[in-house]
Amino acid sequence: DHNISLESMGVTVNAVAGALKAFFADLPDPLIPYSLHQELLETSKIMDKTERLHELKEIVKKFHPVNYDVFKYVITHLNRVSQQYKTNLMTADNLSICFWPTLMRPDFENREFLSTTKIHQSVVETFIQQCQFFF
Repeated sequence: DHNISLESMGVTVNAVAGALKAFFADLPDPLIPYSLHQELLETSKIMDKTERLHELKEIVKKFHPVNYDVFKYVITHLNRVSQQYKTNLMTADNLSICFWPTLMRPDFENREFLSTTKIHQSVVETFIQQCQFFF
């Protein structure tokens, strides 16, 4: 219901973001499928920005249709939030730091994974910054 005003109900932005993150954490599988994480890592190593963006777009096309639609909605929203960074201080970088673990649900106990956290964060930042290209 687009007529509901969370602000008038006293619900804070942090509460909404926390609820959203909790929702994604409770899903059986992450929004960005585990099966595509390695491909995302490999693609992030491509030096040519245009080629890297095109390869990332091909990976996004491999998402299950429901995941794709939700991912598109979330990333487009995060892009809109990042456009207001002068007011909310939430740049694409800051948003990707907050949301990449929610969207990818990494295994933080895996030492090998710990060495790639910055790369994963960077991939999500790229999705946020370039969402018009991807969708």
